[in-house]
Amino acid sequence: MNDLRNLLLDCRAALRRADAAFDDGPLRPRLDKTIIAMSTSGAARSEIAEPQSFTAQQVAYAWQQAARELHFSHPALYAELGERVRERLQGEMLVDPSTELLRVQAQLREAHAANAALQKELAALRGALADAVALDGADARGSDAECAQRRVALLVRAATRGLGLPKPRATRDSALAPSRDQLQQVADGAAPFSATQREWCIGEAVARTAFERTPEQLLADGDRALARLLLGVG
Repeated sequence: MNDLRNLLLDCRAALRRADAAFDDGPLRPRLDKTIIAMSTSGAARSEIAEPQSFTAQQVAYAWQQAARELHFSHPALYAELGERVRERLQGEMLVDPSTELLRVQAQLREAHAANAALQKELAALRGALADAVALDGADARGSDAECAQRRVALLVRAATRGLGLPKPRATRDSALAPSRDQLQQVADGAAPFSATQREWCIGEAVARTAFERTPEQLLADGDRALARLLLGVG
């Protein structure tokens, strides 16, 4: 089938050179119609299960037609073009651009899902670390990463020296619902929530957002974002 189609392409090119009025005659549309039919019926399917559009086939056919005409009008350019095509065919499999875009979009969604899962795990680890070593919020200075680094260093020192961790002072900071001043301290990064305060704040935030945010999402955002939400800060 491919050999016959190529023969028809050669015949059409030869007729066009031999007869200046060939393009206006009745034979050219018949040849074009036959060549297009043979091209679409014999097109190979891509390994990726994505249908090839008719427009893409027409564009490929037009490029093939122009390249074959170069074989007679500019043989040196045709030879160089053929060499570049062979180089690409020897490399990795060529994929339709729309199919490649779908593949990249799927990979991006997977990456976003994996990142969200990691952020959730990180928030849980930071919360557990804060509950284990935070001294009444006195060590909650700077960013979340800086707080976590100081708390890990405190754990390492306590384990190395065998002295244990200092006991947090029993103050109203451990109350179930934090006051507005305590919320502001957490929002400023000056103190963390206790475990009970964090649990209460998450429940309150879920209700205030009309259940648009899940507890997992709020926990992943961190204490400072949770405090700003409850304070009504953007």
